[in-house]
Amino acid sequence: MRALGVAVALLVVAGVAPVQAQEYGPQPDAATQREILAIREAAWRAWFGNDQAALTRIVPAELVALGWDGGAWDDRLRTLAQMREFAKGGRTLTSLAFPRNVWQQYGEVVILYTGFRLTLTDRAGKAEEISGRGTEVFVRRRGRWIHTGWHLDTVGSGGAA
Repeated sequence: MRALGVAVALLVVAGVAPVQAQEYGPQPDAATQREILAIREAAWRAWFGNDQAALTRIVPAELVALGWDGGAWDDRLRTLAQMREFAKGGRTLTSLAFPRNVWQQYGEVVILYTGFRLTLTDRAGKAEEISGRGTEVFVRRRGRWIHTGWHLDTVGSGGAA
């Protein structure tokens, strides 16, 4: 036992910490992760594509959405209105990636911490790249996962990875 303590101390002094199998807490199984990633992707694409019906199926009325622009805390009705306004502006989503995902599951709740990168293109063809981080919450209700909330921020280049 003393030898193990010495070995851990040497690793810490050397700047190498022991790796924990579930560093961030309880993880959802692989099937749940795939299901939630598909729901998350659908939610983002619905928002940028102004697909009101799809987003309404994915998020409940009690949605709490905090966007990256620092505005008001939004519910589902306000989020649907923001989608319409975005669509009127003529920009489209031309790329979407989530380079990092960190999971925590507590019963019927999954918290997904994520990095995102996306490109929006306007009618003239000018592209804008946006990187950020998000915390997204999913709840299993009546046998299916729903997306109950998110909090997003933007970061400088490289911060989302």
